[in-house]
Amino acid sequence: MNEDRLGGSFFPASNVIITGGSFNSHVYTGGETGMNPCHFSPLAILREEWHQLGGYKRLLDAVAPNALHDSGHIFDPPRCHPGTRIKIIQTIIDWSAGADDDTRTKSVNWLTGPAGGGKSAIGRTVCERCAKEGTLLASFFFGSRDATRNHSKALISTIAYQISAIDASIRNAVSKFIDNDPHIFSKSLRTQFVSLVMEPLLSFYANRSQTLPCLIVIDGLDECIDPSGQRDILETITYLITAYPHSPIRFLVCSRPEANIKNVIHGVDMSPMVCTIFLGKDDKDIENYLRAKFKAIREGHIFKSSIPAWWPSHYHINYLVEKSSGLFIYASTVIGYIQSPEDMPHQRLEVILGIQPAVENPFAELDALYMHILTTTKDSPKAARMLAFLAMYPSTCVPVIARYLQLEDEEVEIMCSKLAAILGSQRHGNDVIYSRFKLLHKSFEDFLFNQSRSKELYISLPDALAANIIRSIQIFSGKPFLNS
Repeated sequence: MNEDRLGGSFFPASNVIITGGSFNSHVYTGGETGMNPCHFSPLAILREEWHQLGGYKRLLDAVAPNALHDSGHIFDPPRCHPGTRIKIIQTIIDWSAGADDDTRTKSVNWLTGPAGGGKSAIGRTVCERCAKEGTLLASFFFGSRDATRNHSKALISTIAYQISAIDASIRNAVSKFIDNDPHIFSKSLRTQFVSLVMEPLLSFYANRSQTLPCLIVIDGLDECIDPSGQRDILETITYLITAYPHSPIRFLVCSRPEANIKNVIHGVDMSPMVCTIFLGKDDKDIENYLRAKFKAIREGHIFKSSIPAWWPSHYHINYLVEKSSGLFIYASTVIGYIQSPEDMPHQRLEVILGIQPAVENPFAELDALYMHILTTTKDSPKAARMLAFLAMYPSTCVPVIARYLQLEDEEVEIMCSKLAAILGSQRHGNDVIYSRFKLLHKSFEDFLFNQSRSKELYISLPDALAANIIRSIQIFSGKPFLNS
């Protein structure tokens, strides 16, 4: 008997039914005279299906699962607390559905704001809501400290994987293309996006009138550690919108307002297709968040019987709201520390207030963020000195900062642009050097002036004040600076 071997199993050469697994059943009922029964059509079909499966497997190997909005690798991922950020979320939902007349023609929405402002929480909340409503196409959440999602290499493959789950026809089209071009993942983002996302989607969308997934969320673009990768992503989006003007796909891009990203988004090619949402101070939402979390602690903490009935006081809430500077990361860090089951919540709040000494650093997560931001500059100690100066003298312009710190104007400008995540600016005229800068995070001052938290970047407040007094005397007396 003639036999053909596949994966360790033997199949007879005639009258064969192949079933099981993910393959379709095929029956061979005969063939041409003289045809070798080993080469019957069901086996050819089976091999073709294995060929397509190989393409899909290569896609799976190129995906970054940690970048998905519903990835399980993060315990309790950040999302908006119920009752907060309602207006912003609804604005994004309306834009994505084309329901807002003012933004209907804009295919990109840039959600931006300072570090810790809650951009990722909003992005994840939008993803969850759109997924429930059937309008989410794909998501990718960058993370600078995760080697699987801190670069652009896995972006398109991860998006292609998600759209492949929508319909078998999309999955087959994507798999077939990868089979035909096994090196597709080494090609440009533009080529990958057109071949693995845009063309399969537009083919699927054709002749369908019902509501279809259309929103792609790219969160934390600033956490893509390669600046050229950031630009490449934005320029690819610009190309796609220009080349496919009737495509229903919309992009929500969330990032800090870093210069590298702003330059592309505000450029002549991309700016006409972008609407922007800037996250400013939101003290009321933070107060609501804190009150809800403290209520949950009072009612559900393991040591709830020891918590005073009046706790926390209005003073406590107001203090934490002020320290938050309108940014959720401070409030969420505080709550995460206070609600720990390892200690009395009211005693942990006293550590936050500075009434009791800390056994552990309650702001470890926040400090890691500040350290990361400072290390994005070429000279972190110099950046720390400049930020300390702005903490002492808010709303100072570039020439004054440069003169006091013995720096060049251009050097200060570059550092300020790198530190846009924690700095606010106010333009005065068209010349950038006369912009005035100030710290957006009150909590950053505590970090910088506390040696146990800022470590080698620590700035002594008394020493800094004394140095600035000496430099003021030198400036107004007309004497040259002495070396520090």
